[in-house]
Amino acid sequence: CAEELRVGGVDIIAEQMPLRTRAYWLEVKKRCTDLCLTIVSLSPGNNFGRPTARARQREVDAVTRWIEAAAIMGAPLLRIFAGWPPEGQAKVLWPAMVQCIRQVAKTAASAGVTLAVEPHNAGGFLPDSRTTLRLIRELHSPWVRINLDTGNYHEPDPYAGLEASLPFAPHVVAKIHRQTLDYEKIFAMLARHHYRGFVTLEYEGARDERRGVPAALAMLRRAGRRHGL
Repeated sequence: CAEELRVGGVDIIAEQMPLRTRAYWLEVKKRCTDLCLTIVSLSPGNNFGRPTARARQREVDAVTRWIEAAAIMGAPLLRIFAGWPPEGQAKVLWPAMVQCIRQVAKTAASAGVTLAVEPHNAGGFLPDSRTTLRLIRELHSPWVRINLDTGNYHEPDPYAGLEASLPFAPHVVAKIHRQTLDYEKIFAMLARHHYRGFVTLEYEGARDERRGVPAALAMLRRAGRRHGL
């Protein structure tokens, strides 16, 4: 990332951190500092849609531990999910999911870490902008915002959904996959809203990553420059 791609920051997911100890977190923080890489966010990969209270509490405990990691490593954001309830249970489990996020938001606030909830499909609570913005309104917390993944809104006009969500988004993820997204339109949107945060590349394209990632990064940089970002 630092030496070949010359990027400014990284979003580190749980699978990329095999050890969950303070010593290891500090080691990764120092490595990023030495490489002049900002740790934009950490991503634990939680699920508050578990069907039982005990299972949801385990998820809360795990996210609480990751909030500690973010504070130690200096990551301003923790990317979380509302979750994936069992089929047909989204309406019933919605209040319990909201309560889980309220609980971890209190811990996040005391640590100075903002929770960035990512919209998600495949049966999740937040498949579109309507449900995502509903969650933000219900929580009504300055410590819970949106991790705006450009490829995750499943609705007739995803660009309108992205734009409606931007005022609540301290972080944008540029999804590169087999579905073509109009990044000229997206970067024009970011410019209109005076977006100043990171745009993180998430590559899921068909090409080999060693070729596809640099090409996708170059495309995003060109679009960003054209729109003054």
